Amino acid sequence: MTLQMNYQEKYEQGVEQEKRRSALRMIEAGKLSSEEIALYSGLNLEQVLELEKELQPV
Repeated sequence: MTLQMNYQEKYEQGVEQEKRRSALRMIEAGKLSSEEIALYSGLNLEQVLELEKELQPV
């Protein structure tokens, strides 16, 4: 793996983490539907639903 490829991979991981953080904030606010959160965050609906499950108390 070249250095440039490594940088690109790290960048993409950071973008994905920020999408998840944004979606988590939207879920916690409780004002948007799962579909809207997926649309605004850039995640797919399955990812949003998984985050919602993670936030539910056991």
